[in-house]
Parts: sequence; structure tokens; C-alpha cells
Amino acid sequence: MKTLYILMACVSLTACNTVNSIGQQPTVRNHQQNTVSTAHARARLIAGSKNLVGKIDLVDVRFGSVGQLQRAEVSVQNLSNKRYSLEYMYSWEDQQGFKINQNTVWKRFSLGPREIKSFQTLGVTPQAYNLTMTVRLPDDFFIHQEKSNPDR
Repeated sequence: MKTLYILMACVSLTACNTVNSIGQQPTVRNHQQNTVSTAHARARLIAGSKNLVGKIDLVDVRFGSVGQLQRAEVSVQNLSNKRYSLEYMYSWEDQQGFKINQNTVWKRFSLGPREIKSFQTLGVTPQAYNLTMTVRLPDDFFIHQEKSNPDR
């Protein structure tokens, strides 16, 4: 009987000290190495080209609503003294981090030395909450791979 009490005490103490199986907080997400900025809780900037890491940054992020839809305005700054011809794409996620109708259309823009440029987008559903903006150089390796492998 004494052994049973000791066993039950050990089990109850162990249950109080369990950690989730991953060893991380459930709300923490691991982002790609090319993530340039996650300073804003609901927006992040990803450099689709490794050459842009450390050369561009998000400097202003604002969210608002239009009826039931979320609206976002993000400003991207060129931190270098070079002029860039770039492409960008937005994707929205819900509050749980699931992608919502990811836009696969790349749009071109140019960014002069130290220039800041603002972009606006509207969430496509009322569930849209977080925004990811990916910026890349037009001659990026992945573009050439998509052109040579159209079945992807």
C-alpha cells in the first residue's frame, strides 16, 4: 500500500512538470532563415533572394479594417546605397497561422538608395489576420527554376 502512495505521488508530480513534446512555447513559430523582419507581431518581411538579407527592412506597419476585412500598409526601406529593381508578393494567414488564398502573382517595383516605399493590401477573407510580404530580385534562381520546370 505504501508503494502505491509513493507511485501515485511520483506520477502526480511528474504531471505538473511536463513540457510540450516539441520543447517550445506553442505560439512560437520557426521562420525561414531569410526572414528579414518580424518586429511587428502581425507582419513579417521575407527576402526571397539571399542578396537582400540585411539590405531591406520593414520600417512601418499599420493594420486597419474595411468592413469585415483586414487592411494592411507596410513600408519597405532600402538600407543600402544601391538602386534595386525588385518583385514582391503578399500572403495572408489566419490567427492560427494557416495560409489563406496565397497570392502567387509577383509585382515589380524599384527602390532607390535609402528609399522607403509603402504598399497596401486587403485581406481576402474576414479570417485574414497576419501578413507576410516576400521581396526578391527578378533574376533570382527560383524564377529560373520555375521557368525551366513549368509543371511545378
